[in-house]
Amino acid sequence: MVEFKNHVAIVTGAARGIGEATAWAFARRGATAVIVDINGEGAEKVANDIREKGFNAIAYTADVADVKAVDALVEDVFKKYGRIDILVNNAYISGGYAIVTETSQETWDKVIAVNLTGSFNFARACAAKMIPKRYGKIINISSGAGTNGSLSSGVQYPASKAGIIGLTLGLAGDLAPFGINVNCITPGLIRTWEPEEMAKQATGWTLEKVKSYINVEVPLKRVGEPEDIAETVVFLASKGASYIVGEVINVDGGGILDSVAKRESLLGF
Repeated sequence: MVEFKNHVAIVTGAARGIGEATAWAFARRGATAVIVDINGEGAEKVANDIREKGFNAIAYTADVADVKAVDALVEDVFKKYGRIDILVNNAYISGGYAIVTETSQETWDKVIAVNLTGSFNFARACAAKMIPKRYGKIINISSGAGTNGSLSSGVQYPASKAGIIGLTLGLAGDLAPFGINVNCITPGLIRTWEPEEMAKQATGWTLEKVKSYINVEVPLKRVGEPEDIAETVVFLASKGASYIVGEVINVDGGGILDSVAKRESLLGF
């Protein structure tokens, strides 16, 4: 599995969860995985674990919302390897839940800065390195909250994730003429913590309520795994996806079907 031999793949938010699984997926296929996270210790651990298995990885500590730090990081990666082939914008925060009237300006600004502006910062910096080579893959990680809203994560999180979809479409149109494919994934509920903690962090619900939701509203009847998203990312970066541009792909166990059914019911279908 060396499809990405000599490729350099930057993955943000890669100290754990979807980002970590994605870094491993690329490294196993021959790429150098560039592990980026604000948690420097976590990023270094992932990079060390990958290297111990005989694959290539390097860690960077960075706040994706800090444009100067992002530009410096991308420049350093390019100087080291002479190329940047793949960017996965995965870093995010949720900001917790509060009704809009109780959502602070600080919470709104921070979530937009990390989730949306951070993705823009990395896309702009990496595109500048990809355009001269007329090749590149940018995959943005949004969320089902960006298309369907969310009753458990306030207004700031779905707004930021919807923005990532818009960013994807704008980038796709800009960069396709230069041979750069830009696409987006909207994950459903993904297991990135132990079950009880995942329920609390991802939804604010009890574990029992999450299980009930899965049984009723996810046709596959299971929570997604980080690897489910990672493998979709790898596909979008592969030769097999060379004619896919500007797509938003749901990876949610069929959860989108429940949303469609509810809308049709409201419309009287």
